[in-house]
Amino acid sequence: MIDMIARRVGWLVVLVFLTGVSAAWACKSAGAFKHVGVVTAVDPQALTLTIKDAETGDPVTFAATATQLKDVKPGDQVMVGFVEKDGKLTAVQIHS
Repeated sequence: MIDMIARRVGWLVVLVFLTGVSAAWACKSAGAFKHVGVVTAVDPQALTLTIKDAETGDPVTFAATATQLKDVKPGDQVMVGFVEKDGKLTAVQIHS
């Protein structure tokens, strides 16, 4: 009986882990107002961050603060939480 419960719990842990991993880099699964992708450009002068969207492959550019950009570099995989106003995307969170 304990063996059977341990196996079920083990499979549940594996299932949760795999679901989380596959959802982590898919924009639709990340939630509203989030984009996921690989950083292709960081411009500290213009205060912008551009990523290659993981879902569409399209470039997406965000306005960001100098503090948000300081630890981000091309090649990083990131999830960007953003707000949109007048067609402009502004990063509110950048997670790598």
